[in-house]
Amino acid sequence: MNSFFDLLLNFDLNVFQWIQNIQNPVLNWIMVAITTIGNAGIIFIILGFVLLFTKKHRKEGLTVLIALIIMLLFNDLFLKEFFARIRPFDLYESNPEKYALWGTEYTYPDLVYKPSSYSFPSGHTASAFAAAVAVLLNNRKTGIPVIIFAFIMGFSRIYVQVHYPTDVIGGIVIGAICAIIATVIAKYLFPIIDNALDKLFSKIKMKKNQ
Repeated sequence: MNSFFDLLLNFDLNVFQWIQNIQNPVLNWIMVAITTIGNAGIIFIILGFVLLFTKKHRKEGLTVLIALIIMLLFNDLFLKEFFARIRPFDLYESNPEKYALWGTEYTYPDLVYKPSSYSFPSGHTASAFAAAVAVLLNNRKTGIPVIIFAFIMGFSRIYVQVHYPTDVIGGIVIGAICAIIATVIAKYLFPIIDNALDKLFSKIKMKKNQ
């Protein structure tokens, strides 16, 4: 089992070394900007509400919001605590003898602040894919650009090196699972939510016309 995890760590380290070879000021600025707008999943929460309050895309919005709630409960509150994986920038210090290679071959680029939470799975990536897959399952045309953005978000977490590449892979899987579950739940909730929002908007419109 240890050799398996060693292989994963070697993969992570090799990816980080490749990332460090392509880093440059322009790409640094772009990746920091992208990773920052994903903080706390705010951009995806906003996306969910915008879609929810748009009649044509209401089901997509509902599915996105449900997927994000499931992701928060399952990924951030359970899986992160269960695996308790140390962030890459703290790995060497946690056990210098065991992770000696990281002490000599890895340098944190210090592009963003260091998160204090555990590393696996990536919350930014999980929320991005929870939202993106939720949209894609309801509307392929809308979902494709959101999926592309989700991949860029995941890459940004590797680029700024607050997550191992395997954290991001885990986030992709978890996000997709949350979206699939949310799609099933939304199927039953949508008629109720749709009717309630129609009534709400009708009342608002009537008051404006009075």
